[in-house]
Amino acid sequence: MIKVRILLRGGHVYETACRENAPLLEKLSDALLSAGSPNAWGVEQLTIETEGRLRGLAIPRSAIVAVETEPATALGLSPKNVTVERAHYIRIPSFLTEDENRTVLNYALGKQSSFEASTVDTGVSGYRQSQVIFRLDDLGVTFEQRIREILPEVLKYFGLPLPSKATFETQLSSHNDGGYFKIHNDNGSPRTANRLLTYIYYFHRQPSAFTGGKLRLYDSKIEARAWVAAETFIELEPENNALLMFPSRLMHEVLPISCRSRAFADGRFTLNGWVRNEEELKS
Repeated sequence: MIKVRILLRGGHVYETACRENAPLLEKLSDALLSAGSPNAWGVEQLTIETEGRLRGLAIPRSAIVAVETEPATALGLSPKNVTVERAHYIRIPSFLTEDENRTVLNYALGKQSSFEASTVDTGVSGYRQSQVIFRLDDLGVTFEQRIREILPEVLKYFGLPLPSKATFETQLSSHNDGGYFKIHNDNGSPRTANRLLTYIYYFHRQPSAFTGGKLRLYDSKIEARAWVAAETFIELEPENNALLMFPSRLMHEVLPISCRSRAFADGRFTLNGWVRNEEELKS
């Protein structure tokens, strides 16, 4: 038997014992491999033995600091064969009419006081700098309906299933001088796990009063059961009145923006959101 001590953040320790080929060791190995990745979400469901009794233990992956074994046991922390998924996307220029494009921009400018600071599910500070509005009841453009009309062909192109119950989650975002969003994907947490497709509609004043703000879309791979960014990527310009779509599992980031005037109206705006598979959430 192998004695195992699981060291957690905050100084907590769980002790147990298992055989050398026990699934517990493989799960702990996977958790350690993913702990430092930007999408180290999820919970490890472990079975541990204490004083001859089996107990279930659920531990957030990000809380596991180290694992001690006695006698010393290799946990197999070398990554296995990894397949890289190339970053594939669809970009549709002139997605809305010129009048609709102006309507959306005027809507955003009129809502300046309603924007609030963006956050991330992990609660990590400094990971994202932007502003957002979550409710768009009076947008004045049938934006989501336009996406719904092309959704079957888009999902077919990406090899994604067409949900029997697809819902939309759209927000309005603003990036100004110094704005950014570090590497992440859009369905890596329990709250977002049923997101299938990400869409981003870009709009801003013409000519553009900012520079930067490209979307860096990474080739992605799975390591320790989590999606992580590969070393290769493409960069896509925030083209006014263009719609960009890609699978929500792909890693991506918003590169820093420079806006010399720092005026709200001169920023980079998006209607960005996700198609969710509500049936998957129930399963």
